[in-house]
Amino acid sequence: MIKSGITLLATAAVINLLLLSGCDREPVVPPQPVTEQISIADLKALYTGSETVIDTNVFIQGVVTMTPELGNIPEFIAYIQDSSGAVTITVEGNNTFSLNSEVTVDVQGLSLLMYQGLLQLGDVNMELHTEVITLTAELPEISEVTLADLLNGEHIAELVDIRNVQFAEGGTFRGTKTLTDCSLEIDVYTRNDATFSGDALPGGNGLFRGIVSVFTDPQLIVRDPSELDMTGERCGGGVETDYLNETFESLSQYDDVLDLPGWTNPFEAGNETWFANIYNNNTYAQATAYNSGMPQMISWLITPAVDLSSSSTPVMTFDTKAGYDNGATLEVLVSSDYDGSGSPWDFTWTDLNPTLDDGPAGGYSNSFVSSGNLDLSAWKSNIYIAFKYTGADPAGTTNDKTTTWQIDNVLITEGSGK
Repeated sequence: MIKSGITLLATAAVINLLLLSGCDREPVVPPQPVTEQISIADLKALYTGSETVIDTNVFIQGVVTMTPELGNIPEFIAYIQDSSGAVTITVEGNNTFSLNSEVTVDVQGLSLLMYQGLLQLGDVNMELHTEVITLTAELPEISEVTLADLLNGEHIAELVDIRNVQFAEGGTFRGTKTLTDCSLEIDVYTRNDATFSGDALPGGNGLFRGIVSVFTDPQLIVRDPSELDMTGERCGGGVETDYLNETFESLSQYDDVLDLPGWTNPFEAGNETWFANIYNNNTYAQATAYNSGMPQMISWLITPAVDLSSSSTPVMTFDTKAGYDNGATLEVLVSSDYDGSGSPWDFTWTDLNPTLDDGPAGGYSNSFVSSGNLDLSAWKSNIYIAFKYTGADPAGTTNDKTTTWQIDNVLITEGSGK
């Protein structure tokens, strides 16, 4: 019994010693996973040829070179670049990337996917995957490239400079335009939603700065038109001239368009004017016979005189949108004998046969439609352009022709090619 008691006391002492010893030790923190930075070039090299999920704990760091701020890329897209290259990012949820900010993106669990030839990293959740280093970073060194480089598939997603290039056509930025070095050509695409889509293309030769993208074939995207410096002499000589450039932005809601210097609005039938309308911060000219009660409405909107006597290959472009189409028509006419003050229907006019919007019977089209380049080379003199609206809203009948027609971005410029 004594031996047994001693044994129990010894065992208790050992247990107490262990407990006391354990209370003095700090808890062991498990090792944290190590996140490794890789270059954007290394990230793109992980792509296997089909959708590739990144299963390693890595991140990239770079400068955001393009965001949807000016509307020229979709809301869920951004571009990021470091010294090794650039990649397109698709955002899940709210895209809060800030232009020219420096950020990190944790890419573990994200996917690399090819879309129409453009490699994209997605879907990035801003809260889970990104961290802002600074909102005002210096741009990475911008590569000076040639059209040959780009057509060969180089510099995809990068912000680049291209010297000694010009646009092959006149008109506005909207849609697909051709940039040329007077030998090779590449497309420059501008979305209708871009804030500058209705601005006139620069008419000279010089520096183009933009993002290299791909939609089946390589193409360029304007980041900001203020970064273009294209005022030099074009291939073959000369600098393009805008003979007329009217966006209607100087007008307020419901102003008569004839408030613009030199514009007139004669009535051949009825007394409804062309007036300014504003939607989504865009001002345009509009005509409609709706609610007019007039048995016939023929309203001419005529530009100021345009002197093309010294022009080379003048072209005209403009945009249209139609709504609630039930048969009211829009004609676009040119005259070289109109005197600018008389009744236009007493003079000679030629239909330019532009591409016009095909509006729905209910509601409006989603976006403006470009007329395409209208050749004015046959009228190298003092000319006028007329937008002639013909409709009707006779009281007590169903013979309404009250389609609403809207026009915007009327531009006459040189359309010289390469």
